[in-house]
Order: sequence, then C-alpha cells, then structure tokens
Amino acid sequence: HVLRTDSVEVGVKHYKAGDRENWHYHKIATEITVVVSGEVEMSGKRFTSGDIIVMEPGEGTDFRAITDAVNAVVKLPGAKNDKYLE
Repeated sequence: HVLRTDSVEVGVKHYKAGDRENWHYHKIATEITVVVSGEVEMSGKRFTSGDIIVMEPGEGTDFRAITDAVNAVVKLPGAKNDKYLE
C-alpha cells in the first residue's frame, strides 16, 4: 500500500519475523516510521507498537523485524530515487 507524489510518500509495510533491509539513507527526504504492531530493530535500537522513529536526511539505518510487524512509513518530500545503500 503506497501513495507517491512529489511532496510525500506514504506506505504501509508488512514484515515477517526475521525480515531485513540493508543499511540505507536518504539525501533529500525525512523518513518517519510508525511501528503499528510488532517489534523491530533499527540502528541497533528496539522499537515496539506505537513508537515513532524520525530519520533526517543523511541519517542512515538498517532494519530487522524481530516479530511479525507492520510499519507505516512517511517520506517528506516524496523524492524519487532518494535511497542510497552502503
């Protein structure tokens, strides 16, 4: 479930326990992650249902679902091709 415009990107992501995303950052967008359900780990820190994580441009993170989880993610602005892996 994703909505993409030039001004915002909003998505709902469903993860199974153990799912991972490699370390990445955005040069333009601020990424806001809301843990809707479950437990996740980002940048070595654990977050649970109701937690909100704000990643500013240039601030990187990796991701791991500790349990089955659902996240809502908002990127402002909705800059296309703004995900950089390392």
